Amino acid sequence: MSARGADVAANATAVAQPRLRTVLADALRGEGEAWLFVLRTLLSIYLAGWIALRLDLSSPMTAMITVVVVMHRQTGMVFAKGFYRVLGTLIGSVAALAMVALFPQEPVLFVLVLAIWIGLCTGGALLYRNFKAYAFVLSGYTVALIALPAVNQPQNVFALVTARVTEVLLGLLVTGVISDVVFPSRLRQTLRDTVRRAYDGFLDFVRDATGGQLSRASMEQAHLRFVRDAVEIEDLRSSVVFEDPEARVRSGRLRLLNQRFMAVSTSFQSLHHYINRLLRQAEGDVAEALIGLYRPLKAALSERGGRERTAETARRLAECRDALAPRAAAVRDALPSARHEDFDTGVSLLRRFFGELHDYVAAEAALVAPQQWRTPQAGGDTAVFLRGNDYAAAALTALRSALLVAAMCWLWIQAGWISGATAVFQAVALSAILSSSANAPAAARSLFKGFVFGAALGAVCQLLVLPQMDGYGLFVAGTAPFLLLTLYLASKPALFGFATGTNLAFVSILAVQPTPSFNAVATFNSVVPLLLGTLAVSVAFVFVPPVIGTRWHRQRLLEQLRRQTTLAARAPLPGLHLRLESVNRDLFQQIVAHTPPGSDELRDLLGWALSVHETGRTLVELRRDAAEGELPAALSNEVDAAVQALAELYLAPSPERHRLALQRIDTALAASRRDDAVPLRWKRTREHLHLLRGALLDADSVLAALAAGHAPAPTSPGAADGAAR
Repeated sequence: MSARGADVAANATAVAQPRLRTVLADALRGEGEAWLFVLRTLLSIYLAGWIALRLDLSSPMTAMITVVVVMHRQTGMVFAKGFYRVLGTLIGSVAALAMVALFPQEPVLFVLVLAIWIGLCTGGALLYRNFKAYAFVLSGYTVALIALPAVNQPQNVFALVTARVTEVLLGLLVTGVISDVVFPSRLRQTLRDTVRRAYDGFLDFVRDATGGQLSRASMEQAHLRFVRDAVEIEDLRSSVVFEDPEARVRSGRLRLLNQRFMAVSTSFQSLHHYINRLLRQAEGDVAEALIGLYRPLKAALSERGGRERTAETARRLAECRDALAPRAAAVRDALPSARHEDFDTGVSLLRRFFGELHDYVAAEAALVAPQQWRTPQAGGDTAVFLRGNDYAAAALTALRSALLVAAMCWLWIQAGWISGATAVFQAVALSAILSSSANAPAAARSLFKGFVFGAALGAVCQLLVLPQMDGYGLFVAGTAPFLLLTLYLASKPALFGFATGTNLAFVSILAVQPTPSFNAVATFNSVVPLLLGTLAVSVAFVFVPPVIGTRWHRQRLLEQLRRQTTLAARAPLPGLHLRLESVNRDLFQQIVAHTPPGSDELRDLLGWALSVHETGRTLVELRRDAAEGELPAALSNEVDAAVQALAELYLAPSPERHRLALQRIDTALAASRRDDAVPLRWKRTREHLHLLRGALLDADSVLAALAAGHAPAPTSPGAADGAAR
């Protein structure tokens, strides 16, 4: 019995051991990157502090805090943040010198100029969604870092500038070297994976859509995914160029690839919206004919293989593109003449889509094997990803920051508090950093909690642990356990705000200097202004709430998105297509980031985004083809009137403007016929007008509500011509 029990116990142990290993493996999966981040950050902090002490810099703490702020898991992000931090620090240093030189004995004017400068920098940071915003933030609070301590001793401002710039540059240099040398995590692989995921995802979607009809909901979700991919690729590209020389060389090609991705996704949406409209209007013969012309893409895209066969895929797509015209001519002859115009409009969309799909795959082939596949580089040099901004939101954010700085400086001056400059600087820095956050009040509360926790840890370390340590080696041994905990917390995205506050407070309270001081009163005096400055920011966000992400802000961005159609109707044509593709997506992504998933508001936004993309692109093509088609003055005026009516509709949607836009298009369609025939050179112009008319009458579009009860039922183009005449 005893032996049997021992066997059972042994079997249970044998079974438990693999289970335990599995549990441990699952628990530790993904932790390797986190601990490598902790290791690199620890090395950078201690190395920066040691070098600063060896160089006898006045504030080694500044170099160590720079490491905490700049360090990132991926090397490219560290270089990008470092570059813009240097730029912002230098600009802020020059501004600080100028302010102190102009107002050495004028505290009121000094505070006024300081508040205006910081407000402008904070507002400017909102105009960018990548690390370029970091340069604005640094330009703002570097002035406070340098100018505030020099208020009572303006003659020392140049020495302060030299010291702060040296310490910041030291921290950046050490962080960059450690991040690039010690188990680096390259951003370029993330970029490659993102580009390939977007490429494969889009081509798979195109291949699977060869059956023809796609629901509006499917297209909306696909559009959301395509927009996110395009914006993410641009954000990664703007950072990876700092890390990899090869990425810098290929940056133009990558821009071109992303621009072609945006263009072909817009054409794809327009094509399927048009096919769906034909199916709903009981014109199935035309729709099936177009689907048949589209179907050869399935074979071309199903056999594309891996990256090494991208060039082969591009060649197959070129064959599909070249075969489209003769195949379309044969199919057209079999259709009734009354259906020819619907069919021709669809073929023009197919032609554009086939060409842009080939160009997109060719750009990918050139990126994979540039020595084997060539694409024109002029387009890559000009395909810049432009951003859309709400300047009113930036102005309000700048005003709040300026008022906060002015209020904190006034309290400091009135109280005569010796440590008031530290509290003001803390408020300035955190206000600038948090102003662009999606939920700034919550982020401020998280930072405040982190500062309280970090201050407590720092006080324990400073007053109980470090007095027992002698020398820099023992300083490292005494502080490493605390930093291991706080830096590990920083590796968790959900705790990033709390951990950032913890790390900044902990390093600040250590106050590393050549001659250490372990005075409880001094430690308390260093804690209080940090906490009060952080608390002031939290209070400011409560009493003057941020506008970023609010319903008012989302509505303004949606209005700006609709105004892109006005831009398509009125702006100069050179470069307009590229500008619209990127700005539309950036505006859309900004709204989506602050809109509840699955909400009616998000569905409405997706509908407007698809409508703006389709109409804006068609307007650009219409204006270009009208300019090249040498239209007579009468027809040109009618086309322009239709274009302007559409622009007014999107600027302020209403049933009346919808009816007017439809009438203008019908009038232009009637004017484009001569003796019941359409001259060949006007044909493309008429196809675009026909497409715009269908979009206005689309029952699935966001414009359907405007058409209900006001717009006539869908009719054939010929009937529209007759009504207009």
